[in-house]
Amino acid sequence: MNKRLVATLAAIAALVLAGLWVFGRREPREVRIGSLPIIASLPIYVAQERQLFARENIRARTITFSSSNDMVNALVAGEIEVLPAVSLVPIVHLEIQDPGKVRVFSHSRMNSANALDKILVKEASKIQTLADLKGRRVGVFPGTAPMKMLKTFLRKHGVDPESVSFVQLPAAAQLSSLESGAVDALFAYEPVTTTALAHGGYRMLFGSVYADLLEPNPIGVSVIAREFERRHPKLAAATVDALGQALDYMRTHSDEARALLPKFTRIPPEIAARVNLADTTLTNQVDVQNLQAFIDLLYESGEIPRKIDAQRLVAPTQ
Repeated sequence: MNKRLVATLAAIAALVLAGLWVFGRREPREVRIGSLPIIASLPIYVAQERQLFARENIRARTITFSSSNDMVNALVAGEIEVLPAVSLVPIVHLEIQDPGKVRVFSHSRMNSANALDKILVKEASKIQTLADLKGRRVGVFPGTAPMKMLKTFLRKHGVDPESVSFVQLPAAAQLSSLESGAVDALFAYEPVTTTALAHGGYRMLFGSVYADLLEPNPIGVSVIAREFERRHPKLAAATVDALGQALDYMRTHSDEARALLPKFTRIPPEIAARVNLADTTLTNQVDVQNLQAFIDLLYESGEIPRKIDAQRLVAPTQ
């Protein structure tokens, strides 16, 4: 065999090997993930920082929204595929109005110790018990669900919700409204609650409304579009697995996970180090009965027009 032929064969072999290497490496597969710039989105931040998506050969494109409703609308429109942190309330509404769009693969297990909500008053307030809220103005997060949940909670504790005035306030305006006297009490979420108690001048009137109504409470869920799962089952499974790894890391390295919050949100480091992180299930821990209990609670509060079977939300995509 002459030298020219040997050189030619060697060159061909090199090209083939290079092609096989590129083919084996594969281009990263893109997944569009919806998020809110809040504590509940921490699994996304952990997965990004620890390269968990990259290990699964996923290019995660995170799209930020201003509300759970906006994220759900984007998912229905096909603009995103995964929501790792969204309120269960709009998901239940979606299942009632347009069944079979999403699958719940994880949910919170909020309890009184790790809850994300509290009722606050000023330190010098004359409000000492829930009964003292009669005739008062209470600030609540915008939306029908927080208000209806709070009304159900008040009834449970013997307070007529019709005797209370509710003022819907975005998170950014809540503490200033309580400080100025625009409201007399505040039904608030993290990090507003930790911020208020850390800076002083405020005190907790009651702990978690949600945990008091149902403990553990699955109000926060992670969902994936069923159409995406049908078309790309392996990619969908890899995405869910990466988020599961992030949740597992948060359980074993909670301080390190909290430290990521200032990078992705407006939460100052000193507050991020103290905020509560609600326990969240892994994909194999979804509790259908717990989800059903919350759906029943939504119906009893008047938030949804009829009950649905929680199994519909978690059944495997066919």
